[in-house]
Amino acid sequence: MTYVRLAGVTRVHGEGATAVHALKGVSLELDVGELVAVMGPSGSGKSTLLNLAGGLDRPTSGTVHIGEQDLAGVRDLAALRRRSVGYVFQDLNLITSLTAAENVMLPRELDGVRSGRARQEAMAVLAEVDSADLADRFPEELSGGQRQRIAIARALVGERRLLLADEPTGALDTRTGDEILRILRARCDAGAAVLLVTHEPRYAAWADRVVFLRDGMIADTTDTPLASAR
Repeated sequence: MTYVRLAGVTRVHGEGATAVHALKGVSLELDVGELVAVMGPSGSGKSTLLNLAGGLDRPTSGTVHIGEQDLAGVRDLAALRRRSVGYVFQDLNLITSLTAAENVMLPRELDGVRSGRARQEAMAVLAEVDSADLADRFPEELSGGQRQRIAIARALVGERRLLLADEPTGALDTRTGDEILRILRARCDAGAAVLLVTHEPRYAAWADRVVFLRDGMIADTTDTPLASAR
């Protein structure tokens, strides 16, 4: 079942001679239970694609659907993102003054969930990423891999069915990077749709499909051996 659909999406930054065409007529569908990796050189439009797919940005033309909703008609995009979309940002964006559990709880509390229930949900997802023992530690007390797992837990908490990850393994060693991909793959296999931006072929191999961007357009799409085996 298709959960995310981008149809003829173009994103232009600026106007006139200084306009930058970040994406040019891109169409892409992402199914529930599917992990799609996005690869391409710097400036090819990878992060722009991720931002549009999750409603962090709006297209200049074309349409973006999450589930049955056309994002152009959604009045409260922030609420939709809190409930349906999880993000793992390249720089993680953890709040240093909050503990790991409090960072994970925050999206749920912003959505009106009482703190007790929010903490229960946070602890459950921290356990899912093997980090329950880090709940009361602050980000500065954690290693890079531990912080990455907390960021993923924050993206997973609640009923979110779409997970967007922008270079989530960029600053990690190979072993820790593999652990992060194992978590993303498991969540995907449990029914989420995952869109992963990466420059590493070894991590793209965890995906069902790899989309290659160049100059703001899809240059190629390739099924991985994993997809063939399913």
